[in-house]
Amino acid sequence: MLTTQANIANSAENKTLTMCVTHFPPYQIILPGQTPIGENIAATTYFFNKLGFTIHFTQNNSFWRCLGMLKAGKVDIMSGLLDAPARRKFSHLFVYGSLDKKSFYVKKNGPNINEFSDLKGLKVAVLKGVKQFKQFDNAPNGYFEKVYVNDMSAAFRVLAAGKVDVVISTDFNDLENYKKNMTQEFKEFTVNLDGTSLLFIALSKTSKVAHLAPKFTDLSEKMYKNNEFYKVISDFKIKHPTYYH
Repeated sequence: MLTTQANIANSAENKTLTMCVTHFPPYQIILPGQTPIGENIAATTYFFNKLGFTIHFTQNNSFWRCLGMLKAGKVDIMSGLLDAPARRKFSHLFVYGSLDKKSFYVKKNGPNINEFSDLKGLKVAVLKGVKQFKQFDNAPNGYFEKVYVNDMSAAFRVLAAGKVDVVISTDFNDLENYKKNMTQEFKEFTVNLDGTSLLFIALSKTSKVAHLAPKFTDLSEKMYKNNEFYKVISDFKIKHPTYYH
């Protein structure tokens, strides 16, 4: 009897994966005393539940801390990552979505950003450790200047101070939170990406289920192609309209 109970406990433990999360609505929403929700949390939970796993979430961490924990094997998964050779060295990547657009913010009298070429010669505030989209991440040296900041609050502070020309973000809907204590007014521009930047769930190569990566890859590609992930994210949007202004 004791042996059976131990086996059950061990099985349950093996079926639980730890996901590192970062508060960044509507993709990941972390509120005190509540289970994290969000677009990529919904997709990731759905994916692993379908495979028979349950997800345990960390407390709110910075994006780059999560990336470091994934690399060190302190968590099993992250979600919402763009592809990069450096990331594939320590994680397996499973596709679930793609970026449709990027948002750019400038001061009221700043330059207009209607397409990628409008960034040429500008100083752009970028979050440390965060990929944007292929054309931006792989731009030739000197095409524009990246100014790295720790968080979006810092990005808007340096924009207000005139230290950068542009802030880049993905569907950033918390802009008002960063404008409350600023006298500057900002303009928002949206650039369509035509779904060229795929989004991935990352599984640490040191995870106890890393050996199942080929199976996970096949399933994620099938679910992405048949729009199963898209439906999950669409359902989330319908159920949580307050996060989409």
